[in-house]
Amino acid sequence: MFGFLKTNHEARRDEVQAEFVARVAAAAQDFVQAAGPAGAGLDYTPGSLHALDAALEAAHVGALALTPMQTVGAAAYLYEVARREHGGLYEVCDDEDPVVLVCGESGAQVCLAAIAKVERRIRYGQAEAIPPYFERFIAALHAGETLTLR
Repeated sequence: MFGFLKTNHEARRDEVQAEFVARVAAAAQDFVQAAGPAGAGLDYTPGSLHALDAALEAAHVGALALTPMQTVGAAAYLYEVARREHGGLYEVCDDEDPVVLVCGESGAQVCLAAIAKVERRIRYGQAEAIPPYFERFIAALHAGETLTLR
């Protein structure tokens, strides 16, 4: 995926996180470049998630062709918006979402599983819109919930 599973198990957690951040940020930037005009407004702010959703809608209707890695890059973009705004750590998860972003305090953590969400957004269209998904993430953080959002 992003090459995360090739990490050195003896490396310190901070070094591993720095590598995760660098790889996720690079994948996100690759998506931004691939989105071209469909991705106008992708500036890594929460407000830019409407632009992300518009780009994914373009992919849904066939106006924007994304490779599987560019689709993962779209999820990486969503992760980076959340991480830059709320912090968090990247963690290895499962087959559906190999990498997730975990935010919040111990005992009240929200796990953002964006890869499958972005894939569903492209496949099913507006029913899987990104802004309401991100709003659920924010609400869960503010409420101190423990939740996995897929």
